[in-house]
Amino acid sequence: MIVKHLLTLLILGVASTIARCDDPVPEITAADFERLLAAIKPQPGESPWREIHWFTNVTEARRKASAENKPLVIFTAADGSPLSRT
Repeated sequence: MIVKHLLTLLILGVASTIARCDDPVPEITAADFERLLAAIKPQPGESPWREIHWFTNVTEARRKASAENKPLVIFTAADGSPLSRT
């Protein structure tokens, strides 16, 4: 068992040495930075769920859903609040 672990570590060490890249990371110019930033930033209308007024109070949400004759969607997470309010 120990031999397998040592052999695995040896193989990983050799592989990481071979895979190491000595090429420097190219610099990003200010113009390229702005272009890339604009490309990765969320665009208007790209995430419509962000524009929804989400309720954190179930009672208020039930009242509004009932008044508008709409369904109620409850989102929760197994490891705590999806809003990080645990």
